Amino acid sequence: MIIIKNSAASLVGTLENQKNATNNNIVLEKNEIILLQQTVRSLKNKGQKQICWMMNYVKTYEDTNNESDSIWGKHWKYIIQGENLRPVEGFNIKDLQVTAHNYSQPQFNVKVKPEDEFEINKWIEEMIDQTNNDNVFFPEVAKDYKDIAAQIDELNKKYLGQPDYRSSIVKAVRRPTQLKKAIIQRDGTTCKICRKEGFIKKTGERYCELHHMIELNRNAPNTLQSWNVLVLCATCHRQLHYGKTHSQYLNPGWLIVIDGKEYVFNTI
Repeated sequence: MIIIKNSAASLVGTLENQKNATNNNIVLEKNEIILLQQTVRSLKNKGQKQICWMMNYVKTYEDTNNESDSIWGKHWKYIIQGENLRPVEGFNIKDLQVTAHNYSQPQFNVKVKPEDEFEINKWIEEMIDQTNNDNVFFPEVAKDYKDIAAQIDELNKKYLGQPDYRSSIVKAVRRPTQLKKAIIQRDGTTCKICRKEGFIKKTGERYCELHHMIELNRNAPNTLQSWNVLVLCATCHRQLHYGKTHSQYLNPGWLIVIDGKEYVFNTI
């Protein structure tokens, strides 16, 4: 994963053509994710997020036909060709990164650290409907398939090679990052259910996740507010989504029943 920085003006040409221009011969892995980041100086307002678009790398080629002149009004030596341009829920890299890497250096492109790439991918995946999860039974896996080893071998052959991509437009909720930080500062990082602390990240901070009791994709009013949010560990968060649970709003607070055991929480 790589970040390529654009001014507001140059970003227009990039989005219209799925291309970037550079004077350096930047060669990436086929299908590598390119995050298109708008420079701070070219943002229209203070609250605007820098990264709202991504695409996949195809190739880099020399601009011998003055293509960059036509697109951006200036000549560059190389063109970076992308594909599968799609929007992502806007974010700033500093809000998601877990490393101390400085991504704000004044350079055209910057490689994303693996630990930060994991967090970014998790952010992107949150846009997908929560019913599309790894626990869903896929039709291609036959229920009466007796030889699981042969089944896995067959599927390994099917998915040989690099992953392919499909284009899609996803309607995503804009999550309030500042509120998330404020809730963690107020409530701490201890899981409300199991009372365990998360692991220590490389930044020295504790890891935790925030769960919305009423799922955001239901479009209910005011569900982005703090009354609807609990601090959880990753395991309990998954259990609330996929386990045998029941919840009831107590106005204020929540009653949650997990495998027959009741938990009561005050939320404001």
